[in-house]
Amino acid sequence: MAKRYSKISNNEKEKLFKDFCEAISVLKTPEEVKDFIIDLLTREEVIMIAKRIKIAKLLIDGKSYQSIKNLTGAGQATIAKISYWLSEGGEGFRLIAERTKKEELPSEPSWMESKNELDRLKRRYPMMFWPQLAIESIIKTMNKKQKEKVRQSIKKLDRKSSIYKQIDKILKA
Repeated sequence: MAKRYSKISNNEKEKLFKDFCEAISVLKTPEEVKDFIIDLLTREEVIMIAKRIKIAKLLIDGKSYQSIKNLTGAGQATIAKISYWLSEGGEGFRLIAERTKKEELPSEPSWMESKNELDRLKRRYPMMFWPQLAIESIIKTMNKKQKEKVRQSIKKLDRKSSIYKQIDKILKA
């Protein structure tokens, strides 16, 4: 009988994960990958994973949550979860999106409309965005020397974190 996941040591989990990644990496053609996935996952699991990839691509392309919901039928929570994963790293999603770019994604609202939607939400619900709004107004009042000092401190942060990306973007403006 197999051990339950929670009873497996971290070393064993790491080895299992490495073995899984190695199994995927030896597959050479889309047909081989398809055969492996059919053996590994149920049809529902395949659809769920494929939907996550599509949502990630749409988010990377700057589509709004509503647009993604209309295109995929996914719920707000699912879209938000994938958006969070992208903000905390998401390098795998970005790699897949870049390498499969040939598939043209629907041209519903542009990234600019999505940005305008976010700005509208910030104005309508400022309490939800108060930390970001506070940081933005503090940075706007800084002189060049102060901004440079903050920039140096920010360089010490994890470059994949969403807070790093947001503050760096504000400082460059």
